[in-house]
Amino acid sequence: MKFLAALPFVAGLAAAQSSMAISMAAPMTSAAAGGMTTHTITVGGTKPAADPTGTPTPNLAYQPESIIANVGDTVLFVFLQANHTVTQSTFANPCVKMSGGMDSGFMPNPSGAPGVTFSMPVSASGPLWFYCKQKVGTHCGKGMVFAINAPTTGAKTFSAYKQLAIAQNGTALSTAGIVATAASAVASTVTIAAGSASANAASATVAVGQGTLSDGSACTCQCLCGANSFPANAAVSNFGGFAGMIS
Repeated sequence: MKFLAALPFVAGLAAAQSSMAISMAAPMTSAAAGGMTTHTITVGGTKPAADPTGTPTPNLAYQPESIIANVGDTVLFVFLQANHTVTQSTFANPCVKMSGGMDSGFMPNPSGAPGVTFSMPVSASGPLWFYCKQKVGTHCGKGMVFAINAPTTGAKTFSAYKQLAIAQNGTALSTAGIVATAASAVASTVTIAAGSASANAASATVAVGQGTLSDGSACTCQCLCGANSFPANAAVSNFGGFAGMIS
């Protein structure tokens, strides 16, 4: 009878302990849900080559390339191959650094080693636009852009920003101050009129040549021609020839 009478008390105690555990865990869950978020963005890297024996293709992109973030959140950029930036621009000029805007500077990582990072706090709720200012390869002109809080409708969506970057800088390199690759040197044919020189003379003469490049333009060149001799008995009985005299 005493045992049966104690059962309600034990059940009540267990219920109280369960209620206490639940009430203690609730604030931890709430704090995690209400905390600030860190958004991790991968910058660059490589894509596997179509041919297994070939060279991997550079991945000129931010992944993901557009995010939604709250004020107070942090954006962590993880840089991979090879040398990229995160540079702020305006929507109207996607590949031009905004005056006073954020700029990570170049973050070289040719081997894709871990630990090359740059972080920035989100300080505004409006849209923020970014691009890679690497001129070699025209990264921005190939669509290497990124956005925070870009509108999903209207004229200023992320897709519109990316297409504007390609349109402005994919064909007109001077728009973003990108230097075009210099033309390769043209072949030339030169006829040299050699000057006279004595075979035993220790002096030299200059031979002037004139010719025509493959594009029809004229060219000239000069060659220094001369004759000289080694000292008497040079390298005699020296292992290694003339070089063997050097001590």
